[in-house]
Amino acid sequence: MRESRSKRQWSELDVVCGASVGLEVIAPDICRILRGIVGADAGALFWMGQGDLPVGFFHEDSSGAVRDLFANAYEELFVGPAEINVASLIRRKDRASGHVIAPPESYWRSNTYNLLVRASGHQHSLDLRIDENGVACAVLLLFRERGRPPFTEDHMALLQMALPALRRAVHLSPAPQRWSTKGSPAYLLVDGLARQLLFCSPTATDLLQRSNLVAQGVPMFGALTAPPAFAAELSRRLKSEHRPRIYLPIPEGRLHITAERLAANGGKDATLITLQHEEPDRIAIMRRVLGFDLSPRQKSIMLAAAAGASRAEAAEQTSTSPEAMKKHLAAIFDVVGARSWTDLTQVFATRSTGESE
Repeated sequence: MRESRSKRQWSELDVVCGASVGLEVIAPDICRILRGIVGADAGALFWMGQGDLPVGFFHEDSSGAVRDLFANAYEELFVGPAEINVASLIRRKDRASGHVIAPPESYWRSNTYNLLVRASGHQHSLDLRIDENGVACAVLLLFRERGRPPFTEDHMALLQMALPALRRAVHLSPAPQRWSTKGSPAYLLVDGLARQLLFCSPTATDLLQRSNLVAQGVPMFGALTAPPAFAAELSRRLKSEHRPRIYLPIPEGRLHITAERLAANGGKDATLITLQHEEPDRIAIMRRVLGFDLSPRQKSIMLAAAAGASRAEAAEQTSTSPEAMKKHLAAIFDVVGARSWTDLTQVFATRSTGESE
């Protein structure tokens, strides 16, 4: 029974990573699946920007206070020789996993352990660095609560088996991506230089805190009292652009952020910043595909069809021979109720309220 459940979990991971929407978008799915495979109590995924520090993260069960320390006091508290965390793991060039299975004694006195790990109710950690062409792009951490046995080398080997799928997830689909809005827009109003926060809608506070943006100055609990760091960038760009925009990756999608200049009372300029959570349509399609009783290869073929690939392109993308493709399509058509490749692509045709990119 356990073996059957494990096979389903590996199959689900293969399909989720094959959606080609980026690690950030599927972070909740990755943590949930790998937590089940390895036997952990919680998971977290941290993704990198241009430097050695993360720019965002997803954590299944940490409190607002813990997330706030990570997001806003990382360089101050968690960088140093005794700290074994995302920043130090990114720089490692030896192995991809297992650095905190048996950490040095100094780790138990570190800020990382006491202010982050133990503060979240955890005792044991298991890490995995996800790199692509030698460049680290994310770090996955799994945790066990106090009182549970520590992770072992077997758990480390099991987690490393997920690396090929996770590396595939890094690559975005070459097909144009369609995004749909999720929830209502949220608004910030800042002064012309983006130094003062004049207004913040409750939905903006909630959205920003759920987005787990690092080094943006967003408190993870309580009220937002100052403009996030991205407001200054948008304010500068307003000098040469009519309505500048930026996209920030967040769990389950991205933040689409735009700015426009307003003339405030007294002749002083103000900037209205609009925040919109967007989700790729392929996420909804992926979750629909997972509901079919088909093999991992067949589900991958269905994802390719949903993305608009031709039959030949789908065969190439999934490394499926023409003979095998016929057999897989027979099974797919029977389950889905399609009669041709065109029918199959229409089954997953979705209407997006967002834009293509």
